[in-house]
Amino acid sequence: MSFYTEEIERSHRFILALRMGLPIFLLSVVSVFILFLQPLVTFTSIIFLIFMLLAIAVYFIFFLINQSAYEAITDSITHSFSIEYFTKLFYRWCTRHTVTIVMINVDNLTTINEKYGIKNGNAVLMETVRQINEFFISKEIKKLPICRYKGGNFLVLFMGKKEHIISLIELFLAKYQENSLNEMEIRLLAVLLDTTHVKQFNEILTRLFELQYASVDKHTVTDNDDIIPAELEQSVLEALTYQRYSVATQAVSCEKNLIYEVTFKLINKEGGLVHQSRFIPLLNRLGKMREYESHLLEIVAKMAEKSMDSYILSLSAVTLRNGLFFQHALEVLQRYPKAKNKIILLFEEKEYSPQIKRFREQIAQYRAVGYKIALDKYGGNHVTMMYLKEFDVDFLHFDIFYTRHIMEEKYQNILQGLNITAHLCGAMTWMSMIEDVQSEDVAKRLKVNCRQGNYHGKITLKEENEIR
Repeated sequence: MSFYTEEIERSHRFILALRMGLPIFLLSVVSVFILFLQPLVTFTSIIFLIFMLLAIAVYFIFFLINQSAYEAITDSITHSFSIEYFTKLFYRWCTRHTVTIVMINVDNLTTINEKYGIKNGNAVLMETVRQINEFFISKEIKKLPICRYKGGNFLVLFMGKKEHIISLIELFLAKYQENSLNEMEIRLLAVLLDTTHVKQFNEILTRLFELQYASVDKHTVTDNDDIIPAELEQSVLEALTYQRYSVATQAVSCEKNLIYEVTFKLINKEGGLVHQSRFIPLLNRLGKMREYESHLLEIVAKMAEKSMDSYILSLSAVTLRNGLFFQHALEVLQRYPKAKNKIILLFEEKEYSPQIKRFREQIAQYRAVGYKIALDKYGGNHVTMMYLKEFDVDFLHFDIFYTRHIMEEKYQNILQGLNITAHLCGAMTWMSMIEDVQSEDVAKRLKVNCRQGNYHGKITLKEENEIR
């Protein structure tokens, strides 16, 4: 079966061949015609003309062969479009219609390459392209531009808005999300975005990668936010500049005292809320994350200064490792000395820090000056388990996956083991999303130190005068 990208590639090669042959043919015809118009034609002049034409032809052919390397429109492995050609096609389609770009990712390509070799990894890429083509051809979509962007990421271009495409993508994932080739397991992820609000190709790519990162936990394939990126950026930067924050707390019931987890959202100039899932990736791209989290730490310190309770603040591990942030954290405790030992810094990380010795020293410094440290997604994130053996921490927050299955015996057995491990390492355990008395009784029986959820208290917004 011939696919759309292969048909376009053959057409492109045919045009390239015409560009090579036609000028030489025309030059030959014109030269011969002019030669025979001369009153005296000799054998020597004919031989000279043939050699001149041959030299010109060889030069022209080699020039075009070299030029064709810069005009390749497909990837050499998968024969899907190159990113340059795909980008031109995207803008060509955009001039006439709203289009949707779908990013399909071979999520475990790195593992396949390491375990089975690059050759088998390439076979997986080719099989993925075949699956994409065959599935959408079966849905009567025969002109399907596919581009291999990098690694295991493929971009697929569709006419129309994402609402018309999302059901097809869900069907595609239902069929191919977990499949195999020659006993190699292949795992696919897909996210999509249309040009209703985002027009620039690079902006769409950036947002697709953000959605792809979030989809691992949220299992979503599209973005339900209709904020235009330029407006979002301006709104976020203004909120950061004027420190417009919505602050909410939820009680965490512990054996010794009451702790509150603090969460933040930005407030735009219209008074609406901007959720973390939208502005955190933007702050990371703009290099404003440390500035934002420095503001949060100051707000929490003010709250802790006025209260006998402790407060939990989620921060990024990158910020914690930043020396300038540590200096700011030290100054905050100097300005608000009553907040000492009442601020718990919670973090999690998806990749193990390569500078673990330095990170261990930094965590020890935070604890020495009066901060407490908590690790997130205990039991669900293997990096958290690895950090537990490296750091002295005060709290371990269980992955919410365990709370959802807390009534199941096997999960209770695992929880009990993890809880004992945490206590032996000198840390208190904390479980959130406790919604009913049955879950509370199980958590107590397993000797989980801190419990949080609607059973213990709902999320409460703080008034501005309470945080200033």
